[in-house]
Amino acid sequence: MALAASYLKKAGYPSGKITNSPKLLMVSDNATYQQKASEVALNQLTKLGFKVQFRGIARSAMYTQFCNVPAKQPAICPSVGWLKDFPDPETLLDPTFNGKNIIPSNNSNWPQLNDPKINAAMAKAEVLQDPAQRADAWGKIDDMVTADAPGVPWLWDTQPQLQASNVNGVINKFNATWDFSFTSLK
Repeated sequence: MALAASYLKKAGYPSGKITNSPKLLMVSDNATYQQKASEVALNQLTKLGFKVQFRGIARSAMYTQFCNVPAKQPAICPSVGWLKDFPDPETLLDPTFNGKNIIPSNNSNWPQLNDPKINAAMAKAEVLQDPAQRADAWGKIDDMVTADAPGVPWLWDTQPQLQASNVNGVINKFNATWDFSFTSLK
């Protein structure tokens, strides 16, 4: 809170809190853990002076009617998420921060970031095949995106995974669920 207040002071709010905030719509997945995490975000935003109207709705409606529809997108979608498809930074950065991916529905560029310099850097990085060059290029893109601060990343909470004593359970590290391709019976 102290750090957020210090940034608000630097932005011209002497008290460290937003004044005269318009009412911002926050739409969240109403599943137990998602709604609780969103309520924490709501509490913190409120403490900083933001006026927020909170709506917890079914995940399907959150994505199809609000957060993935740029024309209707609320100011805050705290429970959207993106997982990498395979271990390459392009699978995280391009779909969520490339301006070419802002589409009328099923949009995954939630901040609607459309920075020509970032878009151009991604276009060049997409075709690189050398692993070291790719890592360097996408690392620089990550720095560019981070400098713009278009979103607030967070790691998913740790979910308990239960298995029977006669099971060799394997968790898929990309989506934190059971990987049935490698899970077996003892």
